[in-house]
Amino acid sequence: MQYPVLDALKAAYEQERFPQMLLLDGQAGTGKKFVAIELAKMLCEHSSEPVIWLTPIDGKAEDRDTPTKIDFKVAELSQKFMQNPYHIGYITESAIISVGMVEHLLKNFELKAGGNRAVIITNVDSMNEISANKLLKTFEEVPPNTYFILTANSRYSLLPTIRSRSTSFSIPFLKKSEITEILKSYGYGTPAEDVLEFASGSAGKAMLAIDSNYSVLREKIRVYADYALKGDASEAILYAQEVEKDINTVAFFLEGLALQCPAHIHSINFLLQAVLSKKFTAEHAIQNMALRLAQKAI
Repeated sequence: MQYPVLDALKAAYEQERFPQMLLLDGQAGTGKKFVAIELAKMLCEHSSEPVIWLTPIDGKAEDRDTPTKIDFKVAELSQKFMQNPYHIGYITESAIISVGMVEHLLKNFELKAGGNRAVIITNVDSMNEISANKLLKTFEEVPPNTYFILTANSRYSLLPTIRSRSTSFSIPFLKKSEITEILKSYGYGTPAEDVLEFASGSAGKAMLAIDSNYSVLREKIRVYADYALKGDASEAILYAQEVEKDINTVAFFLEGLALQCPAHIHSINFLLQAVLSKKFTAEHAIQNMALRLAQKAI
């Protein structure tokens, strides 16, 4: 898989024009981490410094404020990213980059680097304003031979002060043929057409869909939608009881429903965001959607 932005940045490095603050944004699973890893390898090729990672982690608050626990969890996640930088199932919706994690990261810069130092901060849009402000001074005066590579779903979710200090590139949606190529390179078979349609330009989403058996879930979505659109919300709700209620499955259920019922996409997106932000339970979202579909069908 070739990325024009990767080639452009490699050329910039050869010309000694590589930015010390780089921001890669785009939909999850399109290759931001892949590009970040390739660039970090290039930057540190002749350096004694290891690549430094900062990535959101979940769990209890103390797990994000205790140095040994931070190191263990970040090392575990970074290893998964190195093995498969496209998969989007490694970071949960509740994972964050805490102030304690940022403070722990900054201790790396107390010592002079023994060559180039690359710092990959993934999902930087999961930092709250307090955490982001902790990094601002470092971003304003990046230490010598240090390169920050940030990834985010959208640059516009970041503080303007971070955006203004970064050289930004967007990673585009992938073509179906590119998704198929990437999946095969990471041990997946040729994806079904319904998976490619659902993936909407994201190899990582396709991987998670295959892992979650989306093709089976899609049939459940069809039956649920048929009941609801005929005005039988109760039967739709009863049928949906057999659907797993974990956040990934419910998110896939609602996203698949949007493909099945495009006329109701605004209501579905509202409920999807409510589930992801934990304002609605999975059960509440499925019941609410059935009622909305049934009421509009009557």
